[in-house]
Amino acid sequence: MKPFEDLKVPSFTVEHQGTTFTYASPKLGEASFDFLAQTIRGKDPNTCRIVLICQQNSEAEHLKSELAGRDVNTILLEADDPMAHQVLHLWSKGYIHQALILCDTMLNFLEGFEVNFVIHTTLPPLKKFEERLEWFSKSEMKAEMLVITAQSEENKISGNNAQAEMGETPKNDVNGIPKQEGKSVPDLQLPPQNKSFSDIKPVVKMDPKYLQNLGEKEIEIFKSSKDGKAQMEAFAKSVFYPSGPISGIKDLNSPVALERIPKSLDDIQLNDNKNQSSSKVDDFMEKFLKLGYVESQNTETPKFDQEPNSFKVDENMSIMLPRCSPSKGESPPQYSPAEDLSVLSTKYPTEASEVELQSLLMACRLQSAPQDLEPVPPPPIAPIGESPSLELLPDLCGIDDTNSLDSYQTVEDSPVDPSEGALTAGGTTAYNYGVLAWSRHLVAPCYDLGGLSGISNTTRNAIHQLGVDKSRAKAVQRFAWPHVSSGKPVIVVGNLQTGKTWCYLPTFCQRSHKELQRRPVDGHGPTSIFVCSNQSQGNQTGRWIDSLLRSLDNEVALEGVVTCWDKDNVADIACRLSQPVGILLTSVHMLLQLLSHHSKKSPIFDVRAVKFIALDNLNDMVRLLPDVTMKVLKRLPEMFDFAQNKCQLFVSGRNWLNDLMVRRILPLMPDVLILFDDALEASIYGGVELDTRIVPEEQKIKHLVAVIRDTNRTDERTVVVCSTASEVLHIRHKLGKMGMDVQICISEANYAQVNQWRRKSPACLLLVTDDVVSKLRCGSITLLIHYSWDTSWMRFKNRFSLFYGNYMAIPQRERGQSVVFARETDVDSIWLISNFLLEHGLPRPTRLLDIVAQHRLAEPLNTAMLKLCRQLTAYGDCLRYTCRYRHLLWRPEVLPPDHYPTEGEIRFTVLGCNSPANISVRLSDQFPTMAHYLKAPMTNLGQQVQRHYELEENRRRHPNPVPGERAVVKNLNRYERVVIVDVDNSKVSVQLLDTSIEILIYNASQVYICEKMFKDRPREAMEVRITGLEPGTLDRIWPEDARNVVRNQFFSRTQNRRSRKFFAVVQATIHETIFVRNVYDSEGNDLRTFVTNRFRVYQEKRCLDKLIRMVQSSVPKPCPISH
Repeated sequence: MKPFEDLKVPSFTVEHQGTTFTYASPKLGEASFDFLAQTIRGKDPNTCRIVLICQQNSEAEHLKSELAGRDVNTILLEADDPMAHQVLHLWSKGYIHQALILCDTMLNFLEGFEVNFVIHTTLPPLKKFEERLEWFSKSEMKAEMLVITAQSEENKISGNNAQAEMGETPKNDVNGIPKQEGKSVPDLQLPPQNKSFSDIKPVVKMDPKYLQNLGEKEIEIFKSSKDGKAQMEAFAKSVFYPSGPISGIKDLNSPVALERIPKSLDDIQLNDNKNQSSSKVDDFMEKFLKLGYVESQNTETPKFDQEPNSFKVDENMSIMLPRCSPSKGESPPQYSPAEDLSVLSTKYPTEASEVELQSLLMACRLQSAPQDLEPVPPPPIAPIGESPSLELLPDLCGIDDTNSLDSYQTVEDSPVDPSEGALTAGGTTAYNYGVLAWSRHLVAPCYDLGGLSGISNTTRNAIHQLGVDKSRAKAVQRFAWPHVSSGKPVIVVGNLQTGKTWCYLPTFCQRSHKELQRRPVDGHGPTSIFVCSNQSQGNQTGRWIDSLLRSLDNEVALEGVVTCWDKDNVADIACRLSQPVGILLTSVHMLLQLLSHHSKKSPIFDVRAVKFIALDNLNDMVRLLPDVTMKVLKRLPEMFDFAQNKCQLFVSGRNWLNDLMVRRILPLMPDVLILFDDALEASIYGGVELDTRIVPEEQKIKHLVAVIRDTNRTDERTVVVCSTASEVLHIRHKLGKMGMDVQICISEANYAQVNQWRRKSPACLLLVTDDVVSKLRCGSITLLIHYSWDTSWMRFKNRFSLFYGNYMAIPQRERGQSVVFARETDVDSIWLISNFLLEHGLPRPTRLLDIVAQHRLAEPLNTAMLKLCRQLTAYGDCLRYTCRYRHLLWRPEVLPPDHYPTEGEIRFTVLGCNSPANISVRLSDQFPTMAHYLKAPMTNLGQQVQRHYELEENRRRHPNPVPGERAVVKNLNRYERVVIVDVDNSKVSVQLLDTSIEILIYNASQVYICEKMFKDRPREAMEVRITGLEPGTLDRIWPEDARNVVRNQFFSRTQNRRSRKFFAVVQATIHETIFVRNVYDSEGNDLRTFVTNRFRVYQEKRCLDKLIRMVQSSVPKPCPISH
């Protein structure tokens, strides 16, 4: 789209009966839509209600599509829309800020609604124009009018010639008037008694900011005219019936085709048994293996292979908590989790724009449509110049937070370092019932709800009926209930099924109900907000809340609970929140949608009325929707007051995400109580240094002695934990031979010796077993050595409770260090500790992950019938905890198809974004776009398939679908070629061949035979993957919102370039995947930098070497064994 200042639009302004009319004549084609988009953006959506009026439905739909391509969200209202009245009501109240597009048949709906700005996209006949003015004259507010008129014949001809020179077809636009074939256009004779225009007088005034210059011809008309009537006659002749050719608008009234979200390729594995000659495979492998040598010898980086700025971690760093090292001469930073909260407040708020509600309208139309209607004939295939290319539909329209979209760490969020005494500074620490608790107030646990004054008897009975607190409260609940009932916030970190949600749910429900009874009826918004990670968890929580609220008496007729899980229901929820309600139960994604609708003039939330906000299972929110979660956490302190006795925050989760908690959560909780039911998670907060070393079994004693001798036994105490008592006795025997004194504790009988060991200086080595750890009190320790893994991950994590004495010391003298002796055969345990480190943003344990990958490749599995692992083909290795797929390539799975590029630069059109590092493309030189059908670019083959299978007599159902065979299915109202992947009873899994690499599931009756003339044509959609760019988790699954950010902000048509072209340089091609270093658009922006600057990712520099080794290890496919 051209810059706004380059849009030169002839225009002039007149006044009539207090209404201002501006007549503008932008050029035909793209300029007219650019002008409209600029005009709408020039208005404040919070104060200006805009209506665009079209003459035909097809014109309105085309206008909406063009404005959407220019980042202008609009809502199209139709006469048969059952939601029209409700949408208009919300629009008039300010809950919806988008401009409305409607036709003349919808004008009666606007009666009684205030409109500030009206745009007539085309100039209708005089009678119809007078009817429009009559409708708007009934409103008390005089709306400003903008009328779009056609330019003179000279400009039209010159504009069309310019397009013809570029090889493009002149496009329909908002200036076009429906063509009247076979009829001449008569001259307009204005009767002298025409009252509609008799008193219109031109005035001299400053043009609005969206109009640049007046046309010379219009100025000459006014200069030569002698009176107002002559002026209007001349003007009416020129604008109502312009001379020269009149462009027509084609019927673009077609159903909206929504693009499916591609399924994860990890879920459905591909199995291509295509037979290739062995000589062809050997030739390809010989060529491919040269790639590694060329890459290693190439020391000069080309301009498009430059290393982008990203978050890098030195692989040689020790595995420990990230620290902010002070400069010389400075003292280490002192920080307490509840001190100076203002310093950690948000400095750069993120603003989210309005949410697109057109999907809501479409869903309601489909639900209310009659079931016995005739099928709508398919729309015609439009020429290439008339319809935009495949749109990457946004999941969160309009939200653009390009300053910082990092999942955990933003520009102002640098890694934090808990200072010495982080847990104990300014507060008290308690350890009982296996729970570590920290608070600034006295920590006094309870046994059940009976002794709490803040919980009523009816609430207690309802809780007991739900099976909670039947005998005694769970460990974390004993600490949380007294604190929460006194009106203070809490953070609970623990394993699954430990009662974290019930730590605050009783007080949350009872106080919310009590506050709702006292709220004024004319208020609005919820009293409390409960945010869940997903709808499944929310449904269970909703049942608990309903049970607790039913036990309480209602004095007011207000809703106790409002749930919101679907973005199609946002408008309805916003309407329900226009009055006071009790609890809003929703997901983090839908809360962001509602927050984006909130404004001062159209409020949804009453800041003073909201008393509690609960973030239940925060770790799942961060894992699944990191970008959305960060935006919500930034918005909360901007909207709500989290001071004492104001809004209180409750947080629960499985992980302690240190940066996120310290930077975003703790500043909102001045009187917080922190509870840890997981000792390993508490070690992250306490700053324990974590180290894992691969030590062979026969060398463990030697390494143990080396570690002990490096410690200062006078000031430092060391504990060695073993899995069995026999192992403890064996170590004591070995160390005794070396003259080293040790103390053992293998049962309760040894606790007295441990007490003596605590007072002994210098202290000897303490050897203990897992059986005594839970009750062992050994005070502050410096070093914890895990001599062997425990058989249970839970018991291994419980070993870190030995550091609780460090946290309770005043002041805290030791942060502690943990050293794990692991063997290469402890693959499952290595995976668990590696996953823990990555979940908490600690340095990547490359050595440990290499062991996991090597173990996957060496697993002795019956691989003949297994499908190929997609992690292996994408990254060269597999890091899953368990994997049931094959990790060995057959030779035919190495060779790419003949038409796939294997080197050099490629240019392509992006068909779909499967993940931030994986896209579906179509090469521009091999498969040029010939037309657009339902907003999707079509090649010559696509047109032929569509025209052939549109005829019912050409569609023949496939009698016996077989994997590997090509077929035809109907996808998004388009007939497309597919390859059959799998057949399971009556369900057939297919992969698209020409428009995506997506895998879909159909009934067998929906699969058609692919004609011979289409079967042998090569596939057009290809998979392009950025080499070595992967998410920072071991499952290697990208979060959905990360994909949406890349899809909407990098691949979107923000500059209105249809069929945008991208280019890349091929590094390698393995089977049907093209590996590239980076992807660039026509302006030089690259995808790798875009992703690494916004999300936590890992860039594996050895990925290409791993892929080469994968190809080298491929073997001929074994012959099936017949029985």
